[in-house]
Amino acid sequence: MVEDRILDGRTMGDNLRKARVARGLTQTEIADRLDISLTAYQKIEAGKTNIINKHYAQCAEELDVPLYDLVNGEQAADDEYRKFEEAKVEYLSQIEQLSHKIAFLENTIRDKDKIIQTQDLLIEQLQK
Repeated sequence: MVEDRILDGRTMGDNLRKARVARGLTQTEIADRLDISLTAYQKIEAGKTNIINKHYAQCAEELDVPLYDLVNGEQAADDEYRKFEEAKVEYLSQIEQLSHKIAFLENTIRDKDKIIQTQDLLIEQLQK
């Protein structure tokens, strides 16, 4: 169950407005979807009225935007995605480097085994 807590009204309102505008919706359309008055919705966007999580989740659903993006802002989500992509590139690079090291070591082991076989054959020949 989502814990009811009050989010920062101004930030929440800004995030709601950005998401609504990005989707080309009017305040009236969102107010209707949320089944609240236009005035109530305008106060929410203006940061004059706080909203609890479960209602914020409903806003995210009506705006068809992930709740994380709505709570933290799309920029925060973009920053998180960018960090993820950077980490992914770094890990893939490390994996490639390690793969080259593994291939080198496998070749070294094969060479060592060939040397041991050759030494064993020489020893066998010398013992005869």
